[in-house]
Amino acid sequence: MVIWSQETGPIATIQNIIIEGNKKTKEQIILRELDVKKGDTIYLKDFQERFFKTKKRLLSTSLFNMVKINFQNYNDVTKTTDIHILVRENLFIYPAPIIEFADRNFNVWWEEQNHSFSRLNYGLRLDHINLTGVKDKLKLKLQFGYTRKYEIDYNYPYLDDAQTIGLGFNIFFAEQKEIGYITRNNKTEFFQAADERNLLNRFRVGTTLNYRPNLFTFNTVRLEFHRNGIDDLVATQLNPDYFLNGKGSIKFFFLEYNYEYNKRIFDIYPEGGYAINFNIKKEGLGIFKDFNNLSVHLDLEKHFRINRFLFTTFRLKGKANLIRNDVAFANNTGLGYGDNIVGGYELYVLDGTDFVLGESQLKARFFHKVINLSRYMPISAFKQLDLKIFLRWNTDMAYVNEPKYATSNDLNNRWVIGYGPSLDFLFYNNFLFKFEYNFNQLGESGLFIHNSLSF
Repeated sequence: MVIWSQETGPIATIQNIIIEGNKKTKEQIILRELDVKKGDTIYLKDFQERFFKTKKRLLSTSLFNMVKINFQNYNDVTKTTDIHILVRENLFIYPAPIIEFADRNFNVWWEEQNHSFSRLNYGLRLDHINLTGVKDKLKLKLQFGYTRKYEIDYNYPYLDDAQTIGLGFNIFFAEQKEIGYITRNNKTEFFQAADERNLLNRFRVGTTLNYRPNLFTFNTVRLEFHRNGIDDLVATQLNPDYFLNGKGSIKFFFLEYNYEYNKRIFDIYPEGGYAINFNIKKEGLGIFKDFNNLSVHLDLEKHFRINRFLFTTFRLKGKANLIRNDVAFANNTGLGYGDNIVGGYELYVLDGTDFVLGESQLKARFFHKVINLSRYMPISAFKQLDLKIFLRWNTDMAYVNEPKYATSNDLNNRWVIGYGPSLDFLFYNNFLFKFEYNFNQLGESGLFIHNSLSF
């Protein structure tokens, strides 16, 4: 059972895996994230590195804000051991009032829209990230203000005993009285009618099928129906290319396949490893003739853990339309949305049919402490604050190809570069806030605030 050699060192057989602290989460969900099982043997010299990665993988589920893994009951005679996993569950249900910016980010709202409170959304959002204890996620949204929006999204990750197949569904409706109808000088121009009529409405309904055959491979197939409409004023006067050819509405089916191989160590703020993401998307399946596009996306990232405190990141992202027809303005998104942002150009959008974006980062963790908030925090999951602070240097380079809407958008069809330092705060291993001071080629600089959650 036990082997000792000069080359391998001692190995021990795992007799039991003992899990504590999971009051809501089913045990099989935790076991699913482990790369060992009962009866396996493990080289003792590999314990620290393997279980460091396992700990980070469990934290990346968003279900826990603390994980500890240790050997227990090691028997030197029989060379057997138990593995003890102690977790502290996260807060699973997040009922929260919605008070958010309608614009792409805080900086656009503050700088370009004069921090107008008329551009705020308000309402109620409910997120449950572990509804029945199997990491199934439910999102409900009821929103008013600048954009009226209703949304229900549910995903059940494991339908089968092998825990490989999942299923989800989504239904979404939104309408708004102001519309971003064109891009000039790489900035979106907005219009609101004097009578405050609704200028844009969007509806979609769809389902997803997930297949995860092993720890690191994720396959997703998504099928959706979209129906979007604009007021005649937009289609006939403001921008006839909004949906192309003066159309007032567009409807299409959407089929997407996404492949991800994820060996990152800790997803929300990677400390090593790599990830590959490939996406192919067909918009318009021939049932309706309103939209016909085929695009591919590729995202490659590599993270190096230089030592306990210093990390580097290199990322390359690209998108290309394989069908080279004209694309409606509304469907012609490039950079400036979501996490596809060039540092220093947060106030700009670079619409385009194709793009490439390269990112490099050097990150140094200079503060890490678990702070006891028991006296002040009524929520048990948050009584122990795990706080990490990083200093980061970021350099981005991008190119957007845009053949149709290039007039007056000088940042398209050229290389753009942005760079600068950042101070990043990671709370409870799940909540990330980044304060970046970025520079760009236009001679501009400024403080830009970003935040993200791990769920």
